[in-house]
Amino acid sequence: MLEASGVVAKGRDFFVIFDNLRRIARIDRDLEPGSKKHAWHGAPRKGEGYEDIAYSPARRRFYLLIEAEKHPDGTYKAVIEECSEAGRFLARSWVDVPFEKRNTGFEGLSVVSWRGREYLLALCEGNRCRGGRKGRKPGGGRLHVLQKRGGLWRSTAVIKLPRRAAFEDYSAVALRGDRIAVISQQTSRLWLGVLRRRDWTIARAGRVYDFPRTKKGKCRYCTVEGISWLSPTTFVVVSDLAKPGDSDRCRKKGQSIHIFRLPRK
Repeated sequence: MLEASGVVAKGRDFFVIFDNLRRIARIDRDLEPGSKKHAWHGAPRKGEGYEDIAYSPARRRFYLLIEAEKHPDGTYKAVIEECSEAGRFLARSWVDVPFEKRNTGFEGLSVVSWRGREYLLALCEGNRCRGGRKGRKPGGGRLHVLQKRGGLWRSTAVIKLPRRAAFEDYSAVALRGDRIAVISQQTSRLWLGVLRRRDWTIARAGRVYDFPRTKKGKCRYCTVEGISWLSPTTFVVVSDLAKPGDSDRCRKKGQSIHIFRLPRK
């Protein structure tokens, strides 16, 4: 059972990671079941799975996000592993941002460059980067801008998402140029905006799109966990395992790869 939690498109392949397995799958874009073009990428590693995956064309490496682990200082902090294009393990580093709980940390990851430097955008799962009931109160989406210094990923800025992206939770982030996409699993929605790198802010309120609903407006894509741009109007999205008690319509879309196109204006 593979519980997809993140995806990045590169060349003809979708690189998919799972939150119940510390390994990367390479899936051909044809998405043909049983194709010999699909394969594992690199060797398996011990431990729980990854929450998201990002790719750096400049450094030709993948970044793999582990949501949170117990740090020697007693807090819970995220970990980022790095591997080469060939899947060879390169590094493992802590992120110097503490969280209240192990299962409510960073959920999304994307690479961004600015003035010759490379950063990572790390998306908090909970509103205002909080856990529990406070983290589910919409209107506090946050992204940390991470820079690696001395073997440690440090937060150099915090980006506040506009209130239009007032979701119950946040499950993935992806960049294409200055366009930023954020999705929510609980709300089953996509928000699109414009990132201003000069001061790490969002330029406008952006737009919100529902993932396809039933004719009665009920959720069909209930576990969207990862997203990557394919073109200015299309995305690849992966779904996690449906939760206990979810409806059959949710289960039909779980543990899957989907291609979505934005509606025409």
